[in-house]
Amino acid sequence: MIRAVVFDLDNTLYDYDHCNKIAEEILLSVISKEFDISVSEAGHLLKNAKSNVKRILGDGVAASHNRLLYMQNICEQCMQNPFRYAMKFYDTYWDCFLEHMTAFDHVIPVMDQLKKRGIVIGIITDLTAHIQYRKIAKLGLQDYIDHIVTSEEAGIEKPGRRIFELMLQKMELQPEEVLMVGDNIKKDIIGARDVGMHGILFERNEKDMRKLILDFIEDKGEKDV
Repeated sequence: MIRAVVFDLDNTLYDYDHCNKIAEEILLSVISKEFDISVSEAGHLLKNAKSNVKRILGDGVAASHNRLLYMQNICEQCMQNPFRYAMKFYDTYWDCFLEHMTAFDHVIPVMDQLKKRGIVIGIITDLTAHIQYRKIAKLGLQDYIDHIVTSEEAGIEKPGRRIFELMLQKMELQPEEVLMVGDNIKKDIIGARDVGMHGILFERNEKDMRKLILDFIEDKGEKDV
């Protein structure tokens, strides 16, 4: 029997790619203006910053996605004082990103139905806890979510076992009682199944994700999808 549903956050509950594209466009225009460089040059700086931070920290850790570290590195590449610019760039990106966030149509209806059925709801997500909390608040989901595990807290990103096992510990449930819903087959679905959880792949062209999730729960998890 399914007693809990755990969701990925980015690109599962809202369109991360759309928000990121708009936010980076605004960010690059601000960097261009502040440093008197072209937007193309600003884009090159951002690309380098992402690579530099991941090279220093290693990929697969939450801090490797920290936009403040990216902004600091951009300033360092340009020999500019990061204390003057980095926070401004960071806030420019995230303020724009959050402004354009809206939950996918299926999200609130399925959360409502899960709550009515007494199903525990969780979030397993990569990236740092602070910004993921802000995203959940912007989507209006804070009253629906019972548990959250971020890669920052777990010390490893999906599909690492630890991030899923930590969620099971918090929920005090067995793996076969939990359904994971996410958009990434390797990170979300294979990662969940590796610890014995069920998995449903979120696909944007699916006509009715709400029905797919609820039908699975009604089937009591006797088959994996």
